[in-house]
Amino acid sequence: MEKKLKVAVLLTNSYLTSYGGIGPFVRNLDIDLRNYFDLYYYFLPEKLEKVNLIPHRLLFVFFLLRNFRQLKNTDLIVSHSPEGSFVATYTSKPLVHIFHGNTNPMEISRFSFGRHLKWVFEYINQVIYSKSFLLYSVGEKRPGAKKFVNPISHEVSVKSLSEREGFIFAGRLEKGKCIPKIIEAYNFLPEQLKAQHKLYIAGSGSELANLKELVKKYDLDTHVVFLGNMDNRSLIEVTSQRKLLLMASAFEGFPMAIAEALSVGVPVVSTAVGDIPQFVESGFSGLLYPTDFSPREYADGIETMLDDYVRYSANALLASRPFDAKEVTKGFAEDILLGLRTISLSKVA
Repeated sequence: MEKKLKVAVLLTNSYLTSYGGIGPFVRNLDIDLRNYFDLYYYFLPEKLEKVNLIPHRLLFVFFLLRNFRQLKNTDLIVSHSPEGSFVATYTSKPLVHIFHGNTNPMEISRFSFGRHLKWVFEYINQVIYSKSFLLYSVGEKRPGAKKFVNPISHEVSVKSLSEREGFIFAGRLEKGKCIPKIIEAYNFLPEQLKAQHKLYIAGSGSELANLKELVKKYDLDTHVVFLGNMDNRSLIEVTSQRKLLLMASAFEGFPMAIAEALSVGVPVVSTAVGDIPQFVESGFSGLLYPTDFSPREYADGIETMLDDYVRYSANALLASRPFDAKEVTKGFAEDILLGLRTISLSKVA
């Protein structure tokens, strides 16, 4: 039997505990990717994740430099972080980089100086483009990068329509997610609908206190439930019990929460940003709005979908088919192996 290649996988925070999109993405990919490669994960240890005075992305650079010799002893590096890929380029090992989210992650950092580091990430991007033998993008299209569809793998059942109630937002509680507009839209719903359907907000972030204040302002304390962070499987289970997933981001790649919601037959109301329109067809598996939507218009859309819910839910399941983790992972592994063979042949030539 042919020996598996040793592959280092780089991501800033643990894929076992990370709540954001990258954590579930890597976990779902891991299930089948282990059939093709021996995987060695490099992410911040728990004690460093608890450090708040220094950006985790910077800590991750130091962490990788400390483990640089181990990285050089692998056959291939797959990186989910730009800073990880930057360090990896100095190992001389073949590099596969996967873009997640925006070009400059520090722009949405809770550290105020992050917005001034755009030039740093522009330089890192240039290095990544010049040194990676394979580039992928989860979300927005990028020149030279292949599209990577979010892999979805879980055992959560599709709930009967009678078992579902309420709406859910799932993601980081940060300004870019525009959650206040979701709360404002929810407030426009008729009192009878709000009594039947609570708004559940899953996640944590710097906007939590402001969101709670807004809920209090609208006197929605009994209607809006903050769930905090949840492990991925629990979140999918909770999502499967809701009527709709509500999103309103000003910018996105493609949220894992949307793929997961579709996979359990939960339609989506969202802004038409990033790659969302490619997988959520407005009027079919959800409704899409421009980023400058009015909350009242958004609320009207919720009512429209509830009136035609059987069709929207069935279509959501149809829209989830491209996300099957086994097929997604197989294509990824085959791309890597073909690319490595091509590199070997070019060296021989």
